[in-house]
Amino acid sequence: MHIARLIFLASFFFLFSCEKWLIDTSAQHAPSNARLLLYLHSTSVIPTDISFTVSEIKIQAEDGSWLKLADGPIDIKSGALVDRQILLQDAVVEPGVYKAIKIILQKASIKGRDGDASLALPQPGGEVVIKSDIGLQRKESSVVSLAWDTEKSVAKGYMFQPDSIEAELQKPSAMGLLLFISNSASNYITIIDRSLERVVGAVTVGDRPMGMALNYTQDRLYVVNSGSRNISTIDTTQFSLLDTILLTSGLEPTDVVIIPDEKNLFEGKLYIINKLSNDVTVVSTVTRRVLKTISVGMHPSAIAVDTIRKEIYVTNEQSNSVSIINAINDTFVANITVDSRPAGLIAAKDKLYVFNEGSHKISIISLSLRKVISTISVEGPPKRGIRGFNDRLFVVNTAANTITFLNSFDVITRTIPAGVGPIGLAGDEKRNRLYISNYGGNTVSLIDIIGEKILKEFFVGKSPYGVLLLER
Repeated sequence: MHIARLIFLASFFFLFSCEKWLIDTSAQHAPSNARLLLYLHSTSVIPTDISFTVSEIKIQAEDGSWLKLADGPIDIKSGALVDRQILLQDAVVEPGVYKAIKIILQKASIKGRDGDASLALPQPGGEVVIKSDIGLQRKESSVVSLAWDTEKSVAKGYMFQPDSIEAELQKPSAMGLLLFISNSASNYITIIDRSLERVVGAVTVGDRPMGMALNYTQDRLYVVNSGSRNISTIDTTQFSLLDTILLTSGLEPTDVVIIPDEKNLFEGKLYIINKLSNDVTVVSTVTRRVLKTISVGMHPSAIAVDTIRKEIYVTNEQSNSVSIINAINDTFVANITVDSRPAGLIAAKDKLYVFNEGSHKISIISLSLRKVISTISVEGPPKRGIRGFNDRLFVVNTAANTITFLNSFDVITRTIPAGVGPIGLAGDEKRNRLYISNYGGNTVSLIDIIGEKILKEFFVGKSPYGVLLLER
């Protein structure tokens, strides 16, 4: 029986089909559904210069039927995959085991001395069938990455070789060099393995995931879901959802920090800012309940923590101030006036760096004196930042789509273009790498902080917000 469904796949619209269609990926999916993220990467260091065009992608159910996953044309070039992974499809599917992936080729070619030469397509019908048991569970997201060896792509000098593509399934990383990205418009967390520099996993969370925090032992990742007003607890060793904590107070929760418990470092207290109710919610990870709600200024926009001082700092965007909270007894301590529209802040030693979007200035607060001691003017409106790499400062100017580099003396060295809407930052100091989530570009940029340039981009979910680094 023919099934007709309206779906959205990579901006192509179809109203009917003789195939069995998957579920609309642009809509909120039912709890019984699963999510499949299909990527493609190259395993060749120096790839053969091959191009091919995909007309369709299908997956095979246990009963042998083929379900359409994506429509083309999708143009693939081996040169574009050097040190890069692309997202072929983000689809919502029925839970179950799928036995194979079928890629239907429209054409393929190889570059030679005299230009491009066409390759004969696999038969029948240009079909490349990749065997793999893909288990998709209800409410869960899973990554499958197609590994393409271009050096084995051509047989007898003129035929495209199907065996050159294999499927790699989602599994926990033995290395533990991970990066977590909260995709606020996709409702899942993307996991990047920094040793491989590609996406290896995903975990479904709540509605509009925003801020994230790791516990002291880095076994648990806490994700604030602004839309569903709860916190997802993720097992970072197994890439799985463990628990959901309901936020019984606060409106529009966004960012979060954690204070470890001194007696049990596995647990602690979470502090979540609520933009619409102008307060901070305190949650115990032991009882998984709200302990207290603390009032701050108007429209709190960012939060930072000093685990040595046991203090929490909150920027209040519409009050032009920073609130200080005592994390021992969870009480309000003081407000410090800063410049216009403070959007972010970081705690570094005895100082707070506050990023004021309204004035294009960074306020530097002495925590001992409890006052602003100096300011730095920047070219773009600063929103968020990170301190590290021998005491350097890195600032993203979200509205200007740029990143500003400062040296250890707080002197600007360079401002370069970044992705669209850069907002979240995480630093890998051992490898001199900086990762930035691009809220408007659905990517994460990898930046070389020595050369002060973008090296590559990772394709993640929609509207990526938070970016958090784990290193065991």
